[in-house]
Amino acid sequence: MRGDSKDKDGVLVTEVEALDGRRAPVRLTVNPRARNISVRIDPTRRIAIATAPSSRHLKRAAQFAADRATWIVGELARLPHSAPLLPGVRAPLRGVTHDLAYEPGRGAPRIEAGAEDGAPPRLIVPAPDADLFESRLLRFLKAEARIDLGLRVGEYAQTLGVKPTRLTIKETRSRWGSCTTEGALAFSWRVILAPPFVLDYLAAHETAHLVEMNHSRRFWAQVKKALPSFERGRDWLHAHGAALHAIGAAT
Repeated sequence: MRGDSKDKDGVLVTEVEALDGRRAPVRLTVNPRARNISVRIDPTRRIAIATAPSSRHLKRAAQFAADRATWIVGELARLPHSAPLLPGVRAPLRGVTHDLAYEPGRGAPRIEAGAEDGAPPRLIVPAPDADLFESRLLRFLKAEARIDLGLRVGEYAQTLGVKPTRLTIKETRSRWGSCTTEGALAFSWRVILAPPFVLDYLAAHETAHLVEMNHSRRFWAQVKKALPSFERGRDWLHAHGAALHAIGAAT
C-alpha cells in the first residue's frame, strides 16, 4: 500500500500493489449503513472502492484492500476497454448497434437508416459545436430511458399493487437500479443501451422492491409475478453487464 491522496471529488484514494508489481487505485469511502468493511470494483470509474462503516475505520479499509491487491488488479484488468460516446463510434440503443454521427446545428437527435445495405442505422446528434456532442447524446439517452422505464414500471406497479413515489434516471457507477424505503426508484441511463427484455427485467426487479426490500424468495416471487420471463434479462445482464458499463465510461 502506498501513500494516500484525494481525487477530484475530494475522496481519499490509496494505491495497492500486487505480488507481481502491478498497482491499482482504491477509493476509500464511508457508508454509515455498512456493517462491515468491504471492497468492490466500480466498472464505470474503473477503480476499486473500499468502504468502511465510519471514518475511524478507513485505515483498516485501506489495509483490507491491500490484502486483496492481487484480486483487485486482476478484476480491473478483466474489465472491457472503455467505449467513448463520440462521433464515428458504434454504440447500441435498445440492443441494436448504431453509428454515432455529429451534425452541426440544433434540433433533437434522430435515427436514420444506414447509408448502404447492411450498414447499421445512424444516430445523428445535432449540436452547435462538436464538443457538445456527448452531452446532447446523453440527454437524449436519458430521456429515452425515462420513457421506456416509466411505461414498464407503471405496468409492473399495477400488477403488484404498488406505486413508486419517484423515478430517476442517472449515472450510477455500479448498480443498475435502486429502491428507497420511501418508494423512489432510480435507474442507470445505460439500461436503454441493452435489449428491451433487459430493461423489462430491471424495471420489474426494482418495482418488486416496493413490496419486498430484500432478495428473499418472497422478493423473487414478486419479480416473477411482474415478469414471468425475468431470468432472460437477469442472465443477459450477468453475461454482458460489464461491457455495458464500459460504454461512456471514464478512460
